[in-house]
Amino acid sequence: MDIKKNYNVLMLSGKGGVGKSTISASIALHFASKGKKTLVLSTDPAPSLSNIFNINLSDNISKLKENLYGTEISGDEIIKRWNEKFGNEIYAVMRAFADVDYSIVEYIGTAPGIEEEFMLDYIMELVKSKKFDIVIWDTAPMGNTLKLLSIPSKFITHLNFATKVYTKFYKRNSAKSIYEIIDEWKVLSEQIIKFLKEEVCLMAVCIPENLAVYQTEKLLGEFKEHDIVVRKIIINNVIQKDVCDSKFMLKKAEIQRQYVEKIKNLHNIVAEIPLFEEITEENLIKISREIFKDEI
Repeated sequence: MDIKKNYNVLMLSGKGGVGKSTISASIALHFASKGKKTLVLSTDPAPSLSNIFNINLSDNISKLKENLYGTEISGDEIIKRWNEKFGNEIYAVMRAFADVDYSIVEYIGTAPGIEEEFMLDYIMELVKSKKFDIVIWDTAPMGNTLKLLSIPSKFITHLNFATKVYTKFYKRNSAKSIYEIIDEWKVLSEQIIKFLKEEVCLMAVCIPENLAVYQTEKLLGEFKEHDIVVRKIIINNVIQKDVCDSKFMLKKAEIQRQYVEKIKNLHNIVAEIPLFEEITEENLIKISREIFKDEI
């Protein structure tokens, strides 16, 4: 993985329960220790960064330690920010169609894709603000992430169709026309697609089990369809044979090794992370050493 390319965002993707938050926390500590002002951000509906850092994180960014900050962004907060950014102008346009209450804006905010689109917009704006040297993005489980990636292009398709529909009905003028707003949203979607391809370093996280091989292969294929390169696969919770204290654990380690080799056949850059009894800061640092040992 070429971190020397100076990616602005490191995005961790994978199915639920594989340890994405642990890996995200580890990577965040790594960059913070290098003197980079680092933000670790979770968009998982069931986030666990708070537990890892033993602090109650929220939508507001909190300082965790020197050079390290954290936040757990909720869908409600994203819709709130979307409303603040676009609510008034959308309301003005809708008033040009009919005498409607402002609640119509809140209703539009629940439309499929709005939350996902502006989740990406929020992260992109964070990066553009240059408040942080690097953002570590702990994503939602795999299915949600793949849906997230398809939203910008789908949004553009919808907006192209919407323009034709509004042409039939739109008659009165407002401060900003519906066409201008649609064009702005199209530009935003195009910017997000470019951002994902050029400024985001993607790492896939999995565990060594049968289903993981299939899911990781699917993940690589889906990202390839979006022209997004997976830079590294991180195999978490790998049992080390030299610490096995029973035949059962030894057998499990041997089975895991088969799946590790299969995953390695899917990608040429793989990091193996040992299974730890508990997640402490010391162990998080050990994890980051394994992830970045080929670059040290």
